[in-house]
Amino acid sequence: MLTVRRFREADAPTLWALSDLITIGATADPGVPLPLPPARHPPAFPDLADIPARFLRAGGDFLVAELGGHLVGMGGIRPTAGSRAEVKRIRVHPATRRHGVGRALMTALERRAQGLGMREMHLDTADQPDAMAFYRSLGYEEVGRERQPGRSWTLVYFVKRIPGSR
Repeated sequence: MLTVRRFREADAPTLWALSDLITIGATADPGVPLPLPPARHPPAFPDLADIPARFLRAGGDFLVAELGGHLVGMGGIRPTAGSRAEVKRIRVHPATRRHGVGRALMTALERRAQGLGMREMHLDTADQPDAMAFYRSLGYEEVGRERQPGRSWTLVYFVKRIPGSR
């Protein structure tokens, strides 16, 4: 059974390992082991090195998805200008893709953002067709693109009005 819950400090090493799958290019490899062995060091992303400070105490939240007792997904929100929530670090274990993990995380994050008084969600992602299709399927609208100098990918920006917000 899939469960989405709030981040706990003990989750960090496994979440770091999940994030590291991007660095090694294994985000879509269903052969990645489950459970993931915990990472010994935080990833290069400063916000994942200190989730309590960068998300929880910053007025946002950070959620994890568990399936069969294993951490298989993560994602956070934090307030930005006005009543907007920035979505960050959405990750799903490759072996559990297309099983509703990402959708459950995003739904929970939208509810949490609404509870925090936020009216709009915004995010960015690399121009990966699966990621872009996923966000569009959730009602996010593309609002811009930005080439990344020296890189082979483009950053794509999305926004969504939080259902039920005024």
